[in-house]
Amino acid sequence: MMRKIFDDMARMSVRYNDLYILGRSIEGYFSKYCEALGILSDLDGYPLFVRGSATLIKYRGRYFMACTRHQVKDISAREDVCLMLPHDGKLNCITSGGAISYDKSKNAGDHHDVVLFDFTDPVMDMPELEHMFLDFRGQNPDVPSDHVVAVVTYGYPSGKTKLDYDDRKLRMLKEKVVCRYAGQGHDDALHTIAPIVPMNFKSDGMSGGPASTIIREGEGLTIHLVGIIARAGREQMRIIKAGALQMMMEERRRLRPRPAIDL
Repeated sequence: MMRKIFDDMARMSVRYNDLYILGRSIEGYFSKYCEALGILSDLDGYPLFVRGSATLIKYRGRYFMACTRHQVKDISAREDVCLMLPHDGKLNCITSGGAISYDKSKNAGDHHDVVLFDFTDPVMDMPELEHMFLDFRGQNPDVPSDHVVAVVTYGYPSGKTKLDYDDRKLRMLKEKVVCRYAGQGHDDALHTIAPIVPMNFKSDGMSGGPASTIIREGEGLTIHLVGIIARAGREQMRIIKAGALQMMMEERRRLRPRPAIDL
């Protein structure tokens, strides 16, 4: 049934902001804003680690990499989150300009697990990176659950990621999981979704990846960033709502991030 829905959508367009997304690109539109979360290390022989997934977001002139604190909780101050870019068959790493997170004493819900790494300065220096970030303007509209056609998530499962330290090559497989809306999470900042077909791979590494939702609005369809993956399991995922991300970005966008942060 879900496959038929996407086949039908391939013959039409879906609106995102002022953009109309055509044909089969609808299903994979948000995939390009899902990147692997790279961590630079000072360990001899192991200069780089991958800690799952992250979502790249542009918001009101600022450029952020969103992920969850549990992905980076044990990194030291000598390590930096980075954006990994292939170049001439090798990897180049661009580090962030700082990080923003909730105080560790706040632990009332999974939305306090959000960490935003600020890449505004690197993007200003290298405008060619701008296309990698989703132009996010606001959370998806509040609609009845039966208006949700599907939720599509992306991420880099740890079991399908391999770093070749000798050749400086990274081999990764980005997975797509099509889900149905399964209800409100245990707090107001969460959604619960369930894969249409249980995942046939281990879900480790999916945290931080984007979740998009296709919604019926009037006579047409729209697509939105619904949030990022907080926790993923074979039969259920918890999503930190885009509104929680927006609130954090809005509160912090005028402040220059600190160069170091207590994660």
